[in-house]
Amino acid sequence: MTANHVVRSSFNHQSAALVPRRRGLPSAAIVIAIALGFSTLAARIDHADAAEGAGIGGAPVAAVKATLDEAAPVFANTTMAPAERQKKLREIAARRFDFTYMARSAMGTHWKTLTPAQRKQFVPIFTDYVMDTYLSTLQQSTVAAAGRGLTNKVTLEGSDLATVYSVVKLPSLADPLHVNYALRRDSGGWMLYDIVVDDVSTMANYREEFNQTMNGGGYDKLIGDLKRRTAPAAH
Repeated sequence: MTANHVVRSSFNHQSAALVPRRRGLPSAAIVIAIALGFSTLAARIDHADAAEGAGIGGAPVAAVKATLDEAAPVFANTTMAPAERQKKLREIAARRFDFTYMARSAMGTHWKTLTPAQRKQFVPIFTDYVMDTYLSTLQQSTVAAAGRGLTNKVTLEGSDLATVYSVVKLPSLADPLHVNYALRRDSGGWMLYDIVVDDVSTMANYREEFNQTMNGGGYDKLIGDLKRRTAPAAH
């Protein structure tokens, strides 16, 4: 087994409780680190070149960079208590991620079967599950390496969907990680809703996991599972 496979296996081990293992998916820590961009190197983005400047294509890149800039000082503050850091990171994530859209995506076709009351219940439970599980796995060494690869490349799908591209190089991996940020525009601007690492979608993993639970035990089992997984980090 190569060193590259060993490191990716380690990442998978860290994320086992979060999403199914698929094609070398990195750990939850590195995914959320990349998504929130906890790196003081965010300033490397060239505004003049980013998606042809101030046009519509530049807005998604700017949204990702804004997340980088907002989150970097929180993680850099090593004197901050862990509980306070997690609180601030949750606040940033709540502003920068479209958790309602993510919850619908994660449920896939099962969303249509939920009652209005179930949908209202599911969104905040899903949000807590994602944030608590991700943020509890953050490690400084992983985070420091994760924010270096944001590029100026962006593709648009219509006027309200965009993908911003990133190539993350880690000393411990022979091959770089190709990380794509998927964003959706609503009345509040561009919001993140998926992170795709080496062609593996975080939302697709959730859909696969939740679909199995819904088919095997139904909505009550899924809600119970999510609540149990977030219980140790309950606020």
